[in-house]
Amino acid sequence: MANPRVTYYHLVLLPICLLTTVMLQVVISAENLVQLPIIVSPIHYRLTLLPILEDDSRLCGHVWIDVKARSETNIILLHSSELKILKTIVLPLSPDINERATQYRSEDDVAVENLCFNSAVYHDSAIAHSNIALDHHLDGQKQYLSIVLGESLKKGAYYRIGLLYTGNIYEDNTGFFRAKYEAGGETDCCKRTVAATQLEAIQARKMFPCIDEPDKKATFQLTVGHFSALKAINNMPLKSSAPMATVEHWVWDTFETTPVMSTYLVACVLTEFGHVETVYHSISGKDVPIRLWTHRHRLAHLDFALNLIPKALDRLEDYTGIAYSLPKLDVVALPGYEEGKAMENWGLIIHSEMNLLVDDTTDSIDKSIVAATIVHELAHQWIGNLVSATSWDDIWLNEGLTTLMESFILEQVASDLEHESVMLVFLQEVMRSDLLSTQFPLSAPASSYPTADEKFDVITYAKGAAILRMARSFVGPEAFQSAIRRYLTKFQFSSANSTDMWNMINQEARRTHTISGRMSVARIMKTWTQQPGYPLVHVHRGKNGILHISQRPFKSEDVPAIDNATMAISASWWVPISMTNGEQRKFSPKDLLPVAWLSPRKPSMEFQGTMGDNTWVLVNQQAGNYYRVNYDKQNWDLLSQQLMRNHTVIPFITRSQLVDDAFVLGHAKIITYDVALDMIRYLSNTNDDLLIRRVAQSHIQFIEGTSENAIKNPEKEKLIRSMSSYLNRDRKSRMAKMSTNDLRDLSTGDCDVGDRQCVNKALLLFRAFISGSTLPEDDKSANSDSIWCAAIRHGSNSEWDFAWNMTRSSDLQSSLVRRKMLKAMCCTTDSIHSKQLLTRVLHPNIKQRPKDTSMIMNRLIKNPSARPIALNFMLSNFAFLNKHFRNPSVTSDLLTAFAKHSYSSEELEKVRAFVMNNSNELEAGGVNRILAAVRNNLFWLELTSDNFRGALHSDNK
Repeated sequence: MANPRVTYYHLVLLPICLLTTVMLQVVISAENLVQLPIIVSPIHYRLTLLPILEDDSRLCGHVWIDVKARSETNIILLHSSELKILKTIVLPLSPDINERATQYRSEDDVAVENLCFNSAVYHDSAIAHSNIALDHHLDGQKQYLSIVLGESLKKGAYYRIGLLYTGNIYEDNTGFFRAKYEAGGETDCCKRTVAATQLEAIQARKMFPCIDEPDKKATFQLTVGHFSALKAINNMPLKSSAPMATVEHWVWDTFETTPVMSTYLVACVLTEFGHVETVYHSISGKDVPIRLWTHRHRLAHLDFALNLIPKALDRLEDYTGIAYSLPKLDVVALPGYEEGKAMENWGLIIHSEMNLLVDDTTDSIDKSIVAATIVHELAHQWIGNLVSATSWDDIWLNEGLTTLMESFILEQVASDLEHESVMLVFLQEVMRSDLLSTQFPLSAPASSYPTADEKFDVITYAKGAAILRMARSFVGPEAFQSAIRRYLTKFQFSSANSTDMWNMINQEARRTHTISGRMSVARIMKTWTQQPGYPLVHVHRGKNGILHISQRPFKSEDVPAIDNATMAISASWWVPISMTNGEQRKFSPKDLLPVAWLSPRKPSMEFQGTMGDNTWVLVNQQAGNYYRVNYDKQNWDLLSQQLMRNHTVIPFITRSQLVDDAFVLGHAKIITYDVALDMIRYLSNTNDDLLIRRVAQSHIQFIEGTSENAIKNPEKEKLIRSMSSYLNRDRKSRMAKMSTNDLRDLSTGDCDVGDRQCVNKALLLFRAFISGSTLPEDDKSANSDSIWCAAIRHGSNSEWDFAWNMTRSSDLQSSLVRRKMLKAMCCTTDSIHSKQLLTRVLHPNIKQRPKDTSMIMNRLIKNPSARPIALNFMLSNFAFLNKHFRNPSVTSDLLTAFAKHSYSSEELEKVRAFVMNNSNELEAGGVNRILAAVRNNLFWLELTSDNFRGALHSDNK
């Protein structure tokens, strides 16, 4: 962990008659994360940009920044990265806002035209006469621009800073970037360029000089020049358009002025795309036009989003009590945008194609992920855009709250989707990663990370959502919603931090009497945000219905931390204890209110239960709180018996958490694996709970993976067989009864165990597709991911050869089908086929897109049969792949994925050694992220590697 340090800079100003030494205290923290001293506050940016996208790509720009002086000094500091400043002007302004609007009129567009097309710097003698700027200095390492003045600023006075500059058009999804895409097939004639901006976290400074901090908000007006065949899209509606003065077939588009907002939300897209459109009727009484953009031949794939967005906006306005703030909304599916990525620019949301486009072949989980991402970015229009974080330290609050809102907005507008499954997978993933020894706390300063972007990790999103969900559970949905409304109303068009949020929740919880006057929400929540990890709550029955409840950090009792823990083992939390039992069976939102609390000073307690000796008790129903629960053996047995009798008595979310807890506690040797075995026994009697089967299957694969290189253990092999039999026992009867039309409901796991009935029916459908007797658009079941995956996994070379040849097709209509086939090919267990698929990117006659390479690599990483081959390919071809992706974060993410999914100490050590030896070729934050994932999995391997016999049969007292 890097601590902030303070550096002092002495700047000598010339000429000699004005010699002044200014000592500035600049807070230097993470790489390029510089918090500027408060010298001026921005009010308005008038930004003129001319991006040249083809040939000698470059960015030319001019910006006027109206500011108010906050201190009396003869220097102004701004953020600037990789910009060449050609001209600097600072002008005194009138204190009257109306007069300021008409002062110093200038032809900025002509100046930028001359610069970009003629390499000429425009000079305005009238403005130069009032200029008080003497010189400027750029510090590339710290990414700041210092402007030296001929006189000191007057505190409270207004000034206008003018900067003419050139910059870069990037290829890596940062700053103002471009991406190539295929408008038709894979031939060079159909290549097109789209350009867009990605300014979060601290990339605005790569597009224009500014004060690039989230709480330094201002209004923005953008004028952008472009070739007339392109369309320009901005946060705001188009105000005017005019041809360029000196260049034919180029135009200047000027947009309306934005509301007050952060620099990272400024957005622009230049494209030839088509769009579909609808109108949303806001609670403000205004009609808000909504346009969704993509390739013209994929416009039909926007129908899902076009239907969902107005419904979600309606629910968000209803929940927040505040109307959508902008006069329009554009949403763009951007080719070349990092897969799985989305950006909440105010009024101009950008998604990767996979996060917005849906067709008839999209399965329910993928559709649910698309829906969740859409709602997440829409929620940001209020949380993050309307009210911003005061600093990147608290960005988890925005991301956590918008992640939380995904589930309860989708529950209202798309209840048929598997939003609960998406939420549970996210929760279970973060609980596996959130260990005391390998993670930063939620509220860790952004300076603790190598870059500000590293703050945007699974802890920020998933743990942030989980603890906010917990707050909603212990104060009640009514108090929580009221607090959100007050928070957004009070701080709209401004910024706030987590303490502001806790204060609002605290006031509303006391108003509704859901917490006592002696308790403080801030004090409670800081035990969750200021330390990593989470508690394990032990619940043990005593005599006469007394429950002994205690907490301790979730961590093996006998395995030390792999590196220096960020918190001592004595870490403890304010823990809300919600509870029900087999007689009460209370699972509604109001039943999640705590019946008791554990605290740092009182980590254990006795609670008088009301259930009989043979009645199960359940703590943390609906996984409403962020902790795991362990019970005595009798209670685990009573819970498993209930699941066997009637599993629906315990709701799906709670069942899933029970199963996940039982397996994880088994991995950690806190309880024995026979508990997990009993908890999944009920699955042999039901067709329900596909997600829980997948959760259990992933844990079984973990147990298998940890023994790959170990001495054979008959007990472990017997356990794995027993567990797998419960997941698969009902398949034979289901397969026999299942008609061809029912096969669309097969999961990939239905055929994983090689059940011949399942495999034969999947192959039958796939071969019908090969023969042409069914077409993807005619038969959804024949074209489902699960059918194709099973056919490739269990089929012969003929199925593989068909798939290979199909993925080489350049047919315009098959682009999405081609990508689905590539996904299915990643299911192979044949090492030769895995190598062929991996080396596809090297094939001289195949122009594989970087996003397809990333998808193939990620899916093969999750395929235990292919992962070692994929790792060797990655390490052997790292230089090529780095160049191919044009974005070092992609290669870092792939190595992180290897570390997360590998349970081989040999593979993990191979990844670690490679990273240490090639750290200069990886992004700064990527090194730490990869090594943290390696340490995390080595931790779990160490937990499970010894004394398996004891882990299976020792008593759980």
